[in-house]
Amino acid sequence: MLPALANAPLLLRQVSAELFWTKSKILDKRQELVAIILGLEECPFPLMPVQLQVFLPKQGYDSVLFIENQTTFEQAIREADGRFSGLAIIFAAGFKGSAKRLRLRSGSSLYFSVEGDLSSAATGKFAAWLYKDGGDNNLSSWFWGDLDYAGMGILQTLKNSFIALEAWQPGYAPMLEALRNGGGHSPENIQKKVERTGCQYADNILIPALHTISKFVDQEIA
Repeated sequence: MLPALANAPLLLRQVSAELFWTKSKILDKRQELVAIILGLEECPFPLMPVQLQVFLPKQGYDSVLFIENQTTFEQAIREADGRFSGLAIIFAAGFKGSAKRLRLRSGSSLYFSVEGDLSSAATGKFAAWLYKDGGDNNLSSWFWGDLDYAGMGILQTLKNSFIALEAWQPGYAPMLEALRNGGGHSPENIQKKVERTGCQYADNILIPALHTISKFVDQEIA
């Protein structure tokens, strides 16, 4: 039955549901096996595109900020001046393990906030940057999330696709101060330690503080 679906415009989970009694997740992480069965170099069925929520400020932007938590993302798009001035803002939850797909048109879908600039010029500029379609690839890019190992892991993963990405100091600085002043909380679950992300600020300042104090700070505090 699989060969009969080889040319169908289906996502991988749709194929799984067709073949395995409506069970959509059977073929997850089995793309190589699918390719072998079909005699192809690559699996022809794409994964579910990553859905990107994006806010583009009406006054324009020259940098891009990935934010881990939805509450902080919503706060940021309502405070599009001050420290968020000039930033295109992306809600970045759940990117770990899927960051490579973000920069492929087949791997991500863009959803722009009605609170921001919806002009074709603004959205086109962002899409050209994200998908490297001859856009302004010199836009600075930043990540801001929880001050914990999971957040550092997202930073590490995103840097694989956004080489110049750095931890956003205006967001992390007050969190670091809170951590050093006893405002952190004990880990609610076990997180794998991250030693290096490739970002100097994270590697030399944030991660050593996590190692030393052994407590975390949620992004919402800042």
